[in-house]
Parts: sequence; structure tokens; C-alpha cells
Amino acid sequence: MFRFCVLCLCLIFLAQNNTNAQTQTLHNTLAKGTLNISGGLHFQNIKGNNTTSSIQYSAGINYCFKHHYTLGLNANTLRINLENLQSNTFWSSENLFLGINLQRIDHLFKTQMGKFKLASILTVNGGSIFSTDEFTEQLQTKKSGFSSTGYYTSGAIGLRFEFVRRLFLEATKSVGFFAKNNVNLRTQNQAKLATNSWYTDIHIKIGIFMFISTLDKCGTCPKW
Repeated sequence: MFRFCVLCLCLIFLAQNNTNAQTQTLHNTLAKGTLNISGGLHFQNIKGNNTTSSIQYSAGINYCFKHHYTLGLNANTLRINLENLQSNTFWSSENLFLGINLQRIDHLFKTQMGKFKLASILTVNGGSIFSTDEFTEQLQTKKSGFSSTGYYTSGAIGLRFEFVRRLFLEATKSVGFFAKNNVNLRTQNQAKLATNSWYTDIHIKIGIFMFISTLDKCGTCPKW
């Protein structure tokens, strides 16, 4: 009976230590090895050129490679319509902005048990633009296949609301520049289609945290 009691006490002690170690990592969504996956909507406002755009889709995945810093991949869809009434031309394109990003994230506030946290986000990103394009001039329409047609770069600032250590809601505002200078279409005077512009972008995304390592192996990761 005595041996059984000692064995039970040992098992409870080991289980408690394992729970504490896992909780430490779960509370720290900025620890190395944390993966976050997100998706949502964005609205991109392009400056000038009689250009219109609409609400489109956004997705991304980021890996925390160092405390406070993540590196990730992001993809945004964007439909652009550019109309010139003077020359009676219309250019529309379905675009995929595909790139990499670097983020700096800092917790600004958290509840005592860590089930809710508020974090700030600073992001720089850039990459390539892939698109299919359609150009109409004097009632004649030309189309191009899906291909790489340009590049973009941007910077963003925002807030992330973290819930129950697993879910988050993210809102960011970005300013960027894009150039489409490799569209395989030409006007009747053989001028190659090209455009570039500054833009602003608002993203609203939801996501989940995934913890690749459940235990704090280094022993130095901060508690949150």
C-alpha cells in the first residue's frame, strides 16, 4: 500500500510538471517554433489612373524563428479594372500577389491567465505578381494566360487579438507600391501594356496557432 501511494505521488508530480511546461509554451505565442495560419479579406485602394478594385481574399502562414519575429508566405488576390475613356480602352486583370514577409510582434496586454492577449504587428513584405489580363481597344479584345507580370512591396502596421491561446483576429493597414511591367499584350500602336501605382490596403484575417514543440526545451523562453 505504501509503495502504491508513493507511485501515485510520483505520477502526479510528473504530470504536473509536464502540464506546466506545456502551459508555458501555450501561453507564449511568440516563442520559437510557433506556427500561425490565417485567412481573410482585404480591400486594396489603388491611387489614380481611373482604377477600381473590390474586396478580395488573403491568406498566409508564418513561422516564429526567433522570439518576437516571424517569417512567412502570403497570398492576396486582386481584381483590377483600368479604363481610359479618351482612347476608348479597357484593361482588366485577375491578379495574385505572392510574396514573403517579415513580422515583428509585441504583446501589449494580456489577462492574468493569458486567455486573451493584444499584440502589435509591424510587417514588411514583397514578391511577385501573377495575373491573367484582358485588354479591349476599339471593340477588339486580347487575352493573356496566367504568368508573372510584375512585382510589389509594402509595409504594414496593425493589431492582433488572441483568444484562448489558439485563435486570433488580425487587423492591419498597409501602404505599398506595385508595378506590372511584363504583361504579354500590346496596343494597336504596339506599345506594351504596363502600369504602376501606390496603394493602401486593409486586411481583416482570422487564424490559428500551432505549436510544433510542446515543451520548452531551451529553458529560457519567457512566460506570458
